[in-house]
Amino acid sequence: MVQQYQVKLTRAMINGQDEERNRLGRDLHDGLGGMLAAVKINLSGWSAKSSMTDDQELGSIVNRLDNSITELRSIAGNLMPVSLLKFGLEVSLRDLSESFMSDSLVIDFQCLDVIDGLPVDQQMTIYRIVQELLNNVAKHSKAKNVLLQCSLSLNNFMITIEDDGVGFDMESLKEKKGMGISNIKTRVAYLDGKFDIVSGNNGQGTHVNIELKVSI
Repeated sequence: MVQQYQVKLTRAMINGQDEERNRLGRDLHDGLGGMLAAVKINLSGWSAKSSMTDDQELGSIVNRLDNSITELRSIAGNLMPVSLLKFGLEVSLRDLSESFMSDSLVIDFQCLDVIDGLPVDQQMTIYRIVQELLNNVAKHSKAKNVLLQCSLSLNNFMITIEDDGVGFDMESLKEKKGMGISNIKTRVAYLDGKFDIVSGNNGQGTHVNIELKVSI
C-alpha cells in the first residue's frame, strides 16, 4: 500500500509539473511572444517610413527585439515541446537532439520502431528524460561525440546514451545534485522503469541505459 501511494504521488507530481510547464509555455509563446512580435512589426514599419537620422539605431533596436523573441520562443519550446504535440515523439526527439548540437558537440540520434500511438503523458515523460540526459551531457561531460538510441519493443521503450566525455566518479553521484539524476529517476519510476548508469573519472565517458514500461 505504501508503494502504491508513492507511485500515485509521483505520478500526480509529474503530471502537475508538466501541466504547469505547458501552461507557462503557451502563455509565453502565444501571449508575450505575440505581443513582442506585434511591437516588432510596428517598429519595422516605422523604421521603413522614417527619414530620421537615427534610423540605424532604430534598426538595431528591431534586431535586439527580434533576438529577444527568438530567445523567448526557445524558452517556451523547452517548457512546452510544440514538435511533440504536432509531429510525434520521434520527430521531437530528433529536433531536441539537433538543438543540443554545436561546433564542439556531435549527437548521433538513432530511432528504431518508435510509433506515435503512445499515450501523450508517456511521450512527454520520455521526452523530459531524454532532455535531462542531453542537458547533463552538454553541461557536465565535456564530450565531443554522443550516441543516443531510442527503440520500442512490445511494451518496452529503451533509451541508451553514450558519450566520450570526462566521466565522473560513481561514488560521488549522490553529491552531484546539479546533474538532475533525481529528476530522471523520478520520471523513470513513473513508467515503472529501470535506470542504469556507468561512468568513471578515467576519461572513458558515461553510458546510460533506461528501460521503460509503456502502453501501446
